Amino acid sequence: MLFNVVKYAPIIEKARTSFWFVPSVMVFSSIILAVASVYFDASYINNSKLKIPLIYAIDVDAIRSLLGTIAGAMITVTSIAFSITIVALTLASSQFGPRLLRNFMMDPGTQVVLGAFISNFLYCILVFCAISFEAPYTFKPGLTVVIAVLMTCISVGVLIYFIHHVAKSIQADVVIDDVYEELQNAIQNLFPTNSKQQNFAENSALIEPDVSQRHTQLKVAAKCSGYVQTIDQQALVTLATKHNVLIECCLRPGDFIVKDAVIAVVHSNMAVPKTLINDAAGKIILGARRTPVQDPEFAIHQLVEIALRALSPGINDPYTAITCIDKLNAVLCGLTKRNFPSPQDFDQAGMLRLSCKVLTFRDIASAAFEQIRQQANRDVAVTIRLLDSLHNLIMEAQNDEHKHFVFSQTKMIEEQQNKLSLAEDDLKTINKRVASIYSVSK
Repeated sequence: MLFNVVKYAPIIEKARTSFWFVPSVMVFSSIILAVASVYFDASYINNSKLKIPLIYAIDVDAIRSLLGTIAGAMITVTSIAFSITIVALTLASSQFGPRLLRNFMMDPGTQVVLGAFISNFLYCILVFCAISFEAPYTFKPGLTVVIAVLMTCISVGVLIYFIHHVAKSIQADVVIDDVYEELQNAIQNLFPTNSKQQNFAENSALIEPDVSQRHTQLKVAAKCSGYVQTIDQQALVTLATKHNVLIECCLRPGDFIVKDAVIAVVHSNMAVPKTLINDAAGKIILGARRTPVQDPEFAIHQLVEIALRALSPGINDPYTAITCIDKLNAVLCGLTKRNFPSPQDFDQAGMLRLSCKVLTFRDIASAAFEQIRQQANRDVAVTIRLLDSLHNLIMEAQNDEHKHFVFSQTKMIEEQQNKLSLAEDDLKTINKRVASIYSVSK
């Protein structure tokens, strides 16, 4: 249910892409664990006849020394882990682009590792303070020490995992696949399958009130400059139904808007309360950066940026660019089997309540191919893979829009290559693939 996610999407996005949320939850849990274990040792073990010599026969001074050693080791390992993380972020920023830092920061593995080390350190400090109390608050530690040792053993395993995880996470294929998986998840949430096509057709056949017949127009202005992160369409439809108006949204997620610019227009035949303007503006969330919640082009641009950096003279890594093209091709082939959202939303009575800008197949496909095609005009291997991808796409095409995009891209590639001085065999290979694409339409 997309509209449920939209309401809390900005908060969820900030929490997922931060290094503080998961570690904070783990630190809070370690505080509760320390208090509970100390309370158990002090209240139940001291007042019961239960004796476990192997655990409760350890000298308190030895326990205090052990906890101090563990705490010192954990804070040292934590600083090392933070240093490794910063190095990985710096490398990722220079090799894949600064926008990919978001993907590294939202990695749950890194967040859990940092939280585990800090939690272990804080637990040992709290227990160290508890066993230092003087009478009548003294107690025989046992369970608290066992938990501290277990947490330390787990932290050792976490450290080994972290080293492996960092070495793996900065590999180009892993980074590309992570972006691809996020893009696929966004597409599944935003675009329905063909099984829902009948519902769209029925909605489009409903009688729509003409906008020109509504005499009153109120403009909704942006309260700040920024990117459109989410639009709560369900809430806008409910709001429009409540006041018997038509809301025309002038932008879509991913668009940039400046302060006081018009983001929506309210059409009505009667006077509407001024609170409607603020309510409508509150359903359109603006932020300093784009998010993939309702903006699949965001992840598309991430893959394109990786490909463009790989094709730059400074890096010159065509294989990474080819991998990005393969992932983009898989996404576009999948999109040919899905329906794009309707630009119109109706209430339960069949009245048009919301009109908004929506993405089309050509918008996404152009974002995926245009810049790579322009940058790869002198790289024969990448050009050939682009043509192979276009051939795969024309084989999956479901309508004229899909076919027109493939033919237009193929024609531009053909024109670019004919203007270059290429080897005869390379030119034949390219022309052969171009001919295979054109032959599909015959």
